[in-house]
Amino acid sequence: MKKIVVYDLPTRAFHFLFGFLFIFSFSIGKFVDDDSWLYAYHMLSGFLMAFLIVLRILWGFFGTKYARFKSFQLRPKKLVDYFSSIVSGKTKRELGHNPASSYAAIIMFIMLFLLVTTGVLMVRGVAKELFEEVHELFAFAFLLTVIFHILGVLFHQIRHQDGMISSMFNGKKDKIGPDEQSVAQAPFSFFIFLVLILGFASYLLNSFNTQNGTLYLFGKTLQLSEQDNEHDLKYYNRYYEINEDD
Repeated sequence: MKKIVVYDLPTRAFHFLFGFLFIFSFSIGKFVDDDSWLYAYHMLSGFLMAFLIVLRILWGFFGTKYARFKSFQLRPKKLVDYFSSIVSGKTKRELGHNPASSYAAIIMFIMLFLLVTTGVLMVRGVAKELFEEVHELFAFAFLLTVIFHILGVLFHQIRHQDGMISSMFNGKKDKIGPDEQSVAQAPFSFFIFLVLILGFASYLLNSFNTQNGTLYLFGKTLQLSEQDNEHDLKYYNRYYEINEDD
């Protein structure tokens, strides 16, 4: 069966970068102590993910056919019908996002902004313990959404054998109707996409003070690690010991 391009270069780049950054952030947040110098990069990665979401939202309005939000199937009845078809074994192929993946994408967008918001509130010291618990709850909810999304992709691939998994790499899927045409790969938009991401990543790294763990972001100073507090405590203890001896 003839294949056509469904997912353009910017969409595929977003998909892989977003997935990599989430694994990176979640791994550090879960397995690294928050007083480690590495923990700050968990939050830097989170800010970069938020920037990616902003770009993806813009691409959702101005991108190619199947990248646009108007191609997403977000009517609740569509979602109910989709899961009913899974139970009955009568699922149908979709070139773009099916109802489940459409909702998964929107949920992940919202979850990411909630994660960044609660993370900022934590480092700003606003009800830190409360928002730390909420932040962790959102992180696990995000992870569950990702897992169900992956399971859905595997189910679709096994059921329809239409190149769902390979389309994440080459953007191509089997045609459904005779009139369907490939979307543009959008290489120039892909180049701009990468330049903006690298530019923002550079801004984050240049604005981050590795000595005291602070990030100067859009006019606000955020304490991303405890290095500064530990340094001040060690300095105070040393000063107190010297003066006590005198």
